[in-house]
Amino acid sequence: MKKSSAVFFTGAVVSSLVLSACGNDTSSEDLEGESITVALSEGDIGQFNAWQARSEEFTEETGIEVEFTEIPYNNLLDRITTEGISGQGTFDLVTHLDVMGPSSRQFFEPLDEYAEADDYNFDRFPESTLDLSTYEGEIYSLPVRANAQLMFYRKDVFEDLGIDPPETWEELEQAGATITEETDMAGIAPYYQAGNNGQNLYMWTSYLWSNGADILDEDMRPVFNSEEGIEATQRYIDLLVEDEIATSGSVSFGEQEARTNFKQSNSAMWIGWWWVYSDFNFSDSSDEEVLGNVGFTTVPGWEGKESVSNISTFPLAMMQDSQNKEAAWEFMKWLSDPEFEKDVVLDALNGDSPSNQFSTDISQTANLNDEELNEAGDDLFTTGGESFENAQTLPKFENWPEVSDIISNAISNMATGESVEDNLNQAADDVERLLEEEGYYDE
Repeated sequence: MKKSSAVFFTGAVVSSLVLSACGNDTSSEDLEGESITVALSEGDIGQFNAWQARSEEFTEETGIEVEFTEIPYNNLLDRITTEGISGQGTFDLVTHLDVMGPSSRQFFEPLDEYAEADDYNFDRFPESTLDLSTYEGEIYSLPVRANAQLMFYRKDVFEDLGIDPPETWEELEQAGATITEETDMAGIAPYYQAGNNGQNLYMWTSYLWSNGADILDEDMRPVFNSEEGIEATQRYIDLLVEDEIATSGSVSFGEQEARTNFKQSNSAMWIGWWWVYSDFNFSDSSDEEVLGNVGFTTVPGWEGKESVSNISTFPLAMMQDSQNKEAAWEFMKWLSDPEFEKDVVLDALNGDSPSNQFSTDISQTANLNDEELNEAGDDLFTTGGESFENAQTLPKFENWPEVSDIISNAISNMATGESVEDNLNQAADDVERLLEEEGYYDE
């Protein structure tokens, strides 16, 4: 029998004590003097810095103290797992990358009962992002940090060369060829290096999905080596290998290295998460000619087909062993208020917040369509909203990290000139063998 894509629980889902807590009428006044601990991913992230700075407002309103602790990103999954197994309740709330959810949600508290008791509407989030927090029909986290893929480009370079922002991969290839021939810049800076939690899969999947291919079929069999999958992958690799419009260093680039290459005026196009809009246009780490000179558009698509981008979320979850669940839920509600989110971003765009709190992270539909925000952000949020609406997501099951590693390594090999078809076929065999060993297929 095919194994469920969900993680098996190691204990009871919810105790009767917790259920009664969810359904009671505890008010914030009853929680005055309580304290919660929120675990964040380390990295001087503007949005997280703003949460910490503004949490004093929450304490003033509720009397609930909030402490924050930062965990190195590479240690985050291990730390969540260790805390979950220990049952000590060190953290009440924790941020995590969405692909960590399937293996971590056994340690998270389902939120549906809390939302029902408080008439909290999950529909405030785009369906594509909320789906990454949902397992077997239950919601385990709030996607309060969400990123859509966009294509960024140097407005001055495109204007000087008379190039329009590309809407298709063919137009991207043509633009890249012109830039490479007419300037001392590379056309685009992809990132093919293996590892980094599968960063090199995100551009690849945009090629794959826009050509009508997929990673796995409904029976969990690998199909990325289909005729369409091979065609899409070859095109992605050929940015470097055949067309030579990608910077040569991209064979060893992770996302950060590719982003730096663009920021240093070494390439004129970059595809990745929309939060870098602020990094490119406002950060001191960008070259002078880059600052304020970076435009954006949706990710290109296959000719005659729809553009399909990827999305990624960094949601906030409540630990199942938290001893302060009502207080933690109050903070989750406060943090996910649309007005709070809007204020953080507007203050950043208007120059009213410290540089270390600069954030353009919008996760809620109302704010994606907000006129004031889009006027301040050059319609960034409307464009991102389109990407959220049309996006697909990486598979959501317990063994995805191992599958991701297999494909990620294959892409890295192909970027060095190895055969696309041979590597995809080998990767498909390896994935199928892994999933068979893990019990995903009928005997």
